[in-house]
Amino acid sequence: MHIFERSFDPLSGLWTTYGAQDGKLVIKHDADVSPNLDFATERRNSDSYSSDGIKKGMWHCVHIPEIVAMKMLTEDGFDVYKENARDVRKFLSRNKEKYGYLFTTGGKF
Repeated sequence: MHIFERSFDPLSGLWTTYGAQDGKLVIKHDADVSPNLDFATERRNSDSYSSDGIKKGMWHCVHIPEIVAMKMLTEDGFDVYKENARDVRKFLSRNKEKYGYLFTTGGKF
């Protein structure tokens, strides 16, 4: 692939690459999600994170990086930004093998 431009958005953490391959324009998005995955894993493994949140009237149950939301949209046709929280949780629960790493809680909800 011949690359024309590669740019980084510091707010989203997304790299966007513009190029050409076989006479077609190619736009590719990628990001380093390891800090986001570490964040979710730390919360999921915490004994008190969920219970402390519930006591304060909220429950942080998933953390979805933008690049993963884009993957869900392109591969599964599921737009996390158009669905309510309950439907997002149901989708992730049904697809736990593929997206289980996004959960920030190990409890049942």
